[in-house]
Amino acid sequence: MENINEYDSALFLEELQKRATIPEGQFKPFLALWEFKTFSKNELILRAGETPKFSIFVLKGCLRQYSTDKKGKESIVYFAEERHFIGDLPAIRNKTASNYTFQAIEKCELLTINANNWEKAFIQFPWWAEGHLYGYQKWASLMQQQIVDMQAKTGEERYLDLLRIKPKLFQRVPQHYIASYLGLSAETLSRIRKKTSHT
Repeated sequence: MENINEYDSALFLEELQKRATIPEGQFKPFLALWEFKTFSKNELILRAGETPKFSIFVLKGCLRQYSTDKKGKESIVYFAEERHFIGDLPAIRNKTASNYTFQAIEKCELLTINANNWEKAFIQFPWWAEGHLYGYQKWASLMQQQIVDMQAKTGEERYLDLLRIKPKLFQRVPQHYIASYLGLSAETLSRIRKKTSHT
């Protein structure tokens, strides 16, 4: 972990402490299971069809997780900004191919944990299992709500919800990515943005 500075280490610890109580002296050995990696803007981190090698915590930058249908249309399911965890846990744990592609939208600095260390962490640090379960349940709830919103809300309502919850995302993510995430065409999103900007 020679590449991680004190600020990033403190940021990671702060996020972990939101999810679990860490016994004294256990953070450093836990951190040693993680590896610091950097990815360039637009670089693919994992391609659909590959078996994931690691899970991710975002220190700096923004990633997108998306699937691609048979016609080549992309559907973004998640944006991971700073302080977010992201990965395909079922594929990592079962050592199976992922259905998702993960890409750096910006230059990214990440902490990654490989499948073997992931299993070690669950055994050696019970608080991590507890904290991970908390985070995973929160993520699953978010995914379920997205499915409900796609069916129950209009495109304009989904846009306004996202603008309210993550206003800064619109400044760092291309409009066609926002449209994909909201299940809209780029043209429809443009019309919505023009309409709502006058109200």
